[in-house]
Amino acid sequence: MNGRQLTGITATTDVHSSLQRAPALLAHLHQARRRHLVVDSGDWFEGTGYHQLGGGTVERQILTRLYDVVAPGNHGFANYLSDPALHAITVCANITGPDGSPVFRPVHRTTISGRRVAVTGVMGADAFDAVRTVQRPGLQLADPARALLRLAADHPDVDDWVLLSHAGFTHDLALAAAVPHLDLVFAGHCHSDHHGPTPAGRAMVVKGHERACGYARADLAPGGSWSAGHHRLPETGTAPPALADITGRIDQLTARLTEPLGAIDAPWANRTPDRHRLLTDVARYLHHQHHLPVVLSDSGLRPARLGTTLTRADLFALEPFANQLVVADAPGDWSAWLTRHTAAHLAGPVATWPPTLPAGGRVLTSDYLAETFLTGERRPTGLMAADAVRAVLTPAPRAGTGASALRLDRTTP
Repeated sequence: MNGRQLTGITATTDVHSSLQRAPALLAHLHQARRRHLVVDSGDWFEGTGYHQLGGGTVERQILTRLYDVVAPGNHGFANYLSDPALHAITVCANITGPDGSPVFRPVHRTTISGRRVAVTGVMGADAFDAVRTVQRPGLQLADPARALLRLAADHPDVDDWVLLSHAGFTHDLALAAAVPHLDLVFAGHCHSDHHGPTPAGRAMVVKGHERACGYARADLAPGGSWSAGHHRLPETGTAPPALADITGRIDQLTARLTEPLGAIDAPWANRTPDRHRLLTDVARYLHHQHHLPVVLSDSGLRPARLGTTLTRADLFALEPFANQLVVADAPGDWSAWLTRHTAAHLAGPVATWPPTLPAGGRVLTSDYLAETFLTGERRPTGLMAADAVRAVLTPAPRAGTGASALRLDRTTP
């Protein structure tokens, strides 16, 4: 849309592939682009079966066709690096390569209500650490405040500074107080009910409703005064015909997600399963199938209400991260390992089977746990964590198999 006369900014955050709500969101963003810069504070990817089935293709199309500027999130971080069109609209001031050079554009400059506005982004340490190391080889995270101060020194002719932050609302309040040139901060990553707008320093910090339930909006008066707030989207909407290819693909994915996978076993039906109990049963099941100690993290599951029939949508709501199961070298001291794991800010309790783990040898675990908390070689099994969850929830034999057991790829060394 060349020739747009911008008067403000519309911002989303932490959409997490909530494409079931896409029509209302797409309709609003398409309309907002007429007079607003459209931005996002990260984590548009992962969190529903839409991402697992579609691989992020729809999400990338939405971002590159409806958004002007985005900040990277830890979920789906590889997309911001690998997709050229998405990389071109991504800004971040504090992620650098091994040589210290910026990985993303540090700043996007535009004109809003006749004023020179700079939009930049930062990622917080918690979010950066949550990115799998294989997705950020050699990348480094600089202190956000120092990075923003250096950026302002390089752009002295800016009237207003806008920050897209993927660090959390509380972090952003402290950051805005420490960086005096910021005027407006759109927060993300925190998954809290606190939306603001809240003053900090000379800035306002505001966050839109997550999972495509709403957005934040800020308008800039010609004299330089910002007004901001957060708004909910309607439950339904009609996307414009220009986006029919996107909504058509979403409809195809929706049809696949509603496919029934089997009757849910009585102990799990008509309730929200306790994550630790369910994961312990999954660990016990895998141990009995494959005769290896099993270690799984509670953080690998999400709460989801179940009925009496499991669908793909239910399964991916429970296990939205597409974790793969691997065989890894077990630590010699499980007590010290468990202490380190549960103390980490990225991890919660673990479910194990047997309850007392043998020292050394090999262990069956998720690729995330193995990569983040275990050393040594990791050997893929060809199994997905979601398949093991399904086997526990719907234990009846499946047609053509005669059993609900999952089998390791016996070619795995």
